[in-house]
Amino acid sequence: MVCALLLSTLAQAWGPVGHSVVGELAQARLTPEARAAVDELLSDQPSPTLAGVASWADDVRSNAPEYRWTVPLHWVNFEPGRCHYQRSLNCPEGLCVVAAIERFAREINDPLLPDERRATALRFLVHFVGDVHQPLHAGYVRDRGGNPFQISYRGEGWNLHSVWDSLLITSLTLDWRSYTARLEEIPLSDSARSALPILEPARWAEESCRLTQSVDFYPPRHKIRRSYVEAKRPIADQRLKLAGERLAALLNRAFAPR
Repeated sequence: MVCALLLSTLAQAWGPVGHSVVGELAQARLTPEARAAVDELLSDQPSPTLAGVASWADDVRSNAPEYRWTVPLHWVNFEPGRCHYQRSLNCPEGLCVVAAIERFAREINDPLLPDERRATALRFLVHFVGDVHQPLHAGYVRDRGGNPFQISYRGEGWNLHSVWDSLLITSLTLDWRSYTARLEEIPLSDSARSALPILEPARWAEESCRLTQSVDFYPPRHKIRRSYVEAKRPIADQRLKLAGERLAALLNRAFAPR
């Protein structure tokens, strides 16, 4: 019998490894001005880098009652077969990952805000840019991001969300630094490169949504083989690379000299 894994680490977009990878990719692409600003804002963190704070938003939504309100900020819901973002329809009251990225991108360099709030905004931004590039964080409300879609893999119970969050990455048994180094050797695909300049979070969500509509995204008979993992990992790799590149672009723009 297939049982879904309920471990919280597998219910987070990309999981800690993937989020750290996005942060590290972005860190390497910061301008000197953006790097200095990031260093200053994160100076009091135990691990004062983008990779070091990349999973903070998942930690606090689960463990800090004052941040429970951020739970719906980790995803955006679309209607089946319609990957077109409309704020009034897909993000009521601004409680979705698209609006969260827009909000925290503004806050990180708002001179009227205290540094503590700007630092919090930066930690959220790093995480949510990663989230929106995970296809199942821009899925369908009835589907709950693939969480109820049970999967059997090598006799183990998973769900489709955890396959994309974790299995595609951790099946290589690399730590996040090694995975980042691996991705640095992989070029962006032509389609990803053409989409790279887009700095609109709504478009990123639409890209993710469209990926979930491919014919074989949801495995038939709720079983996957190694071939599924090997076929889908390159897609995850491209999404991770795009997330890192775009996060850096947001930060470089926010902290550009005026």
